Amino acid sequence: MLEDSTTQAKMISRMFEDQGAAVTTVTTPREFSSAPHLFDLKVNAALIDVHFGEVSGLKLIEPLSRRWPSAVLIMMTANDTDDFAVLAKAREKGAHLVLKKPFKREDVMETLADIKSIQETGARRKHIVLIDDSKTTCRIASDLLRAHGFRVSSFQSGLSAIQQLNYDHVDAVLTDMHMPEMSGSELICLVRDVWAKVPIVAMSADEKLASQKFDVDAFIQKPFGPEEIISILKNVMRREEVELDC
Repeated sequence: MLEDSTTQAKMISRMFEDQGAAVTTVTTPREFSSAPHLFDLKVNAALIDVHFGEVSGLKLIEPLSRRWPSAVLIMMTANDTDDFAVLAKAREKGAHLVLKKPFKREDVMETLADIKSIQETGARRKHIVLIDDSKTTCRIASDLLRAHGFRVSSFQSGLSAIQQLNYDHVDAVLTDMHMPEMSGSELICLVRDVWAKVPIVAMSADEKLASQKFDVDAFIQKPFGPEEIISILKNVMRREEVELDC
C-alpha cells in the first residue's frame, strides 16, 4: 500500500489485515523507488493514494505495473469531488479498481473479492448498483446478487448513488420506481446523465408501470424470484456487450 499518511496507513492496513490480507506499507516516494525489500515481495494488489506525498498517484501506475505485472492496481482517493476526474484518468492508465475514502469493512470485503476475481478469471466482477428506499429490499436483493457473484453497491436514494459512485465503473442499475426523493422517471434521467450506456432495470409492485414508456432496458414486478432477477440482469448486460462489440 502506497499511503503517505501514517495514521491512515495504519487504519487501512488494519482493515485489510482483519480480513486475512498481509499488508506492506510504503509512506514516501523515495522508499518506493529505493527500498530493496520491496523488490522481493510477491504482490497480489497495490493500493495507491491519489496524492502520494508530492507525487501524483497517476504517475505510479506504470512503474507499479512494470514491477509487479500480475498485481491488481487500486487507486484510493479521499472524499473530495476534485479527485473524480483523476480516478477516471486512473482507469484509462490501467488501474483495475478505485476505492473512495473513507471506506467501511464491507468495502474492503468487496475489494478483496474483486482482487480474487481478477486474479482467477482475468476480469472483475459485474457491478450492480441497487437503489431502493426499503432497507429490507436492499439487504435481501444485495445478498442474493452477491451469492451469484456480483459486486453490489446499495443505496436508499438515487442521489446518494450518483454522488458516491459517479467515478466508478457500473455494469447495471436496478432501481425502484417509487421513492420519496424523486419520481422514477427523474431518477432514470439522472442515471442516464452519469452512466449513459449502462442498462437499467426498473422494479415496482405496480404492474401498470410495465406498460408505460420509461427509458429502461427491462422491468420486473415486485415481489420477484431469485431466478427471475438474475436472468433479467444477465440478459440486459449481455445485450449491452453485444451492442458494444458491434
